[in-house]
Amino acid sequence: MAFIVATGVAAGPAEAVEYPSWDDVTAAQGNEASKQAEITRIQDLIAGLAAETAAATQRAADLGIAYESAQARYDTAFYTADQLRAAADQAQTDAEQSQREVGRLAAQLARTGDAGMSVSLLLSDSASADSLLYQLGAMSKLTATTGDIYERAARDQNAARSLTDQADVAARELDGLAQEADRNRDDAIASQDALTAALTAEESHRADLEAQLQVLSENRVATEADYNAGVAARAAAEAAAAKAAAEAAAAAAAAAGAAPETGAPSAGDPAPAASGWASPFPNAFSTDEYGMRVNPVDGGYRLHAGLDLAYNRGTCGASVYAAADGQVNFAGPNGGLGNNVEISHGGGIVTSYSHNTSVLVNRGQSVAAGQLIAYAGTTGNSTGCHLHFETRVGGSPQNPRDFMSDRGIYFG
Repeated sequence: MAFIVATGVAAGPAEAVEYPSWDDVTAAQGNEASKQAEITRIQDLIAGLAAETAAATQRAADLGIAYESAQARYDTAFYTADQLRAAADQAQTDAEQSQREVGRLAAQLARTGDAGMSVSLLLSDSASADSLLYQLGAMSKLTATTGDIYERAARDQNAARSLTDQADVAARELDGLAQEADRNRDDAIASQDALTAALTAEESHRADLEAQLQVLSENRVATEADYNAGVAARAAAEAAAAKAAAEAAAAAAAAAGAAPETGAPSAGDPAPAASGWASPFPNAFSTDEYGMRVNPVDGGYRLHAGLDLAYNRGTCGASVYAAADGQVNFAGPNGGLGNNVEISHGGGIVTSYSHNTSVLVNRGQSVAAGQLIAYAGTTGNSTGCHLHFETRVGGSPQNPRDFMSDRGIYFG
């Protein structure tokens, strides 16, 4: 099944249109003016359906860009806040260690620094005086060392406070960014539904309208059976074209996986591990890891929220599989991610598969671990064929390598 994506254009106007019936067409044939009016009406309806679908497609693309951009801002802020919190925790640990060291040296200084030491020095013979002088010198050095450590402890504590304040500010900003990403996601999903409705309306009415237009334009007497046969023929042709496209895509994917030296997966869906999870791109190797980077396409510095996977060759058209059982909650253009699939696995866990040449699932569809869901490609902001694979928990990005290895799935 080829994917159908959406826009924010509502399906209502198309459904509210009154389409001509067979009786309208046959009635119009009896009068030239009526016939021309009906031809114009049908042509306008066909053009209107095409325009609505085009507008819906553009709106889906625009909202996909907004969604991906908002998600990228949140991801980068989340990663930065997480790093700041880790640095603040380490600084606090360092400060506490310095404070303990100050306390230890202060205690030693208190033991050594007896006020009677100077008097003892005056009353003692030379041998004991040498010993006391040594103790006084040691005490002086100890005092200086204690001062240095105290200053370091103060610096560590100030650093811990500063980093904690920065982490708190970053965490507060996350709430707003998360809400923005959620709003954009909801808009993008609504646009998918609207485009699906627009495409369905166009597909369901176009064949009828074109058959009616043909009867009127040829100015011939046609039976209703003739009219219905034309509609059926068009529907059969569309189905055959869709099947041919699917078979061509499948053949391309099979060819991509046929050569042993590519490291591409063998035929058949990958078997899930004991955890119930499967590799989305079996036997692939990583070309870019999770973490902050300069984006190779637009030059922006932000989080690379996933793992890029590829084969030595034959990556474009290679099969992409669902990593676990779940439900598709997004399928279509998603800004710089290109043709994207998101799958919800329950418990706040979501996986994402991007830059695909084509997508084989629709939003709302249930999928199983290891099920074919797309063919890899280089759509969106991409410098070459690969699969960009993401894992999220509670809306926040996780390192896919660590996340999947915890479930028995490993990447090269």
